[in-house]
Amino acid sequence: MSRDPEILPCLATWPKADQTCWRNAIAPGIFLSPAGKAHHWAAATQIQVQKGYTRWLAFLRAGKDLDHTCSPGQRISKTRLQDYVTQLTEQGLSSVSLTSRITDLMEAIRVMDPAADLELLRQLTKTLSRRAVPSRNKPARIRAPGEIWDAVLAEMQHIDRSEKEPSLLQASRFSDAMILGFLVWAPIRRKNLAALLLGTHLTLENGCWSCTIPGSETKDKTPLWFCLPRDTDFQWAWEAYLLSYRPLLFRDPSVDPTDLARLRGPLWPSTRGKPRSAHALYYAVTRCSSRLLGAPLYPHLLRDCAATALASERPEYVLAASRILGHSQISTTLQHYEHASMLEAGNRLHDVLDEIAEQTGSSPEPEWRDQP
Repeated sequence: MSRDPEILPCLATWPKADQTCWRNAIAPGIFLSPAGKAHHWAAATQIQVQKGYTRWLAFLRAGKDLDHTCSPGQRISKTRLQDYVTQLTEQGLSSVSLTSRITDLMEAIRVMDPAADLELLRQLTKTLSRRAVPSRNKPARIRAPGEIWDAVLAEMQHIDRSEKEPSLLQASRFSDAMILGFLVWAPIRRKNLAALLLGTHLTLENGCWSCTIPGSETKDKTPLWFCLPRDTDFQWAWEAYLLSYRPLLFRDPSVDPTDLARLRGPLWPSTRGKPRSAHALYYAVTRCSSRLLGAPLYPHLLRDCAATALASERPEYVLAASRILGHSQISTTLQHYEHASMLEAGNRLHDVLDEIAEQTGSSPEPEWRDQP
C-alpha cells in the first residue's frame, strides 16, 4: 500500500530546511497560496523522487559534506556529482538505474529550489542517458498489435467452441485473453485497467461502449476518454465475456443480455469472484501472452507496441501516440519513434537478405556472424 510521501521515515533524516522545501513542493494550492511544483505528481513518483534525494543526502553525510545552511541547489558541484556517480557505479547499478538516480535528484532540486542552477545536472543526465543501455532489449520484444490480437481472438474462439457449458477454468482463460485483447485496442496503464468499473468508467450508449477515466485517476492528471472498437470480432469477444464468462467468475448467472447498459461493478473478477489487483493483471497478461505468442508481453510493453505501431504506420500522429501513452513531454513519446525506426531498419535488412538469396539461390551469411 502506498503511503503519504510526507510521512515516509526517510524524510526525518533530512535537514529541517529541506523538509520544509519538500512539503512546499508537494503542497496543493489553497486559496491565494500557489500549489507546489510537484503537487500534481502521482504518489509513487513523489515517493521515488523523495527516496532519490534521500540517497544524495546520505552520500553527502557519509563524506561529512552535508551543510545544513545550504539550499538544495547550492550543494550541487561538479566534484560532488563526479564522486556520487562513481559511488553509484561501484555499487553495481546498471546504466539505466544510474541515469534514473540522477534524474530523481535533479527533479527533487528543481521542485524544492526553483532558483537553483540545474545546468550541471541537465548535462549529466543527458550524458548518462546517451550511455544508458537497457538490460532488456525492448525493440526486439515489440510485437505488432494485429499479430497479438489474432492470437487472442483465436484463443477466445477456441474456448467458446470447446464446450456448451464453460467451466471456471475456461472462464479464467477467456478472461486472461480478453484482458490482453483489451490492452491491444486500449493500451491504458495497468493501475487504470485494474480500476475499471462497468457503469462508472465503461458505459454503453446508442450501441457504443465508451471509457471515461477522470484526471484524478490518471498519472498525468489529464482525463482520458475513448470508444471501444466497433470491430465485429472485438464486439463478439466483448459481449461473450460480459454475458457468459464474467458472470461465471462472479458466480452470478443472472445477466440480462438485452440490458448490458445496466451492468455494474469491477470489470475483471478473479476465479474467487473478487476484483483482480493490478499485480494479478500483470501475471494474467504475461501468462496468456507466453502461452499464445511464445514470449511474455507485460502490460507496459503493450503500450510500447501500440505507440511503435502508430509511429511506424502513421508518424504524423505523434501527438496521438503521446496522448495514448499519457506522456506529459513529447520527448518521451519520441523514444517509441526510435523503436519504430530500428524495427523498420531491421525489416529492411531482412528484405535485402531475402532478395540476395533469391538471386543467388542460397542463404547469405552476414559477415558479423560469429565464426566457429
